Amino acid sequence: MMKVVKILAGQTIADIAVQELGDADRSMEIADLNGLGLTDDLSTVSTLLVPDYEVSRRNIVNLFRDPANAPASNDVSGETVAPLEGIGYWGIENDFIVQ
Repeated sequence: MMKVVKILAGQTIADIAVQELGDADRSMEIADLNGLGLTDDLSTVSTLLVPDYEVSRRNIVNLFRDPANAPASNDVSGETVAPLEGIGYWGIENDFIVQ
């Protein structure tokens, strides 16, 4: 039995495999089922077909059913990395002016 899963922002096929099947090793199975490549960006896709999970993975699947726990390893929406500063990171004539 197949199931249709809505993609959340920043999710990858591996994230969906963990969330819905409890096993990232089944990522290729999801990609093949949906005619996608394993590393395709899912921002252009709103839903994916996903096969049933194995009963032995029920605890993992139940953990990720809560959207607050949904994995999104490609989500960089709120994170910005500040540039490194200090004398160890200054470049001559760039950040550090020699007078």
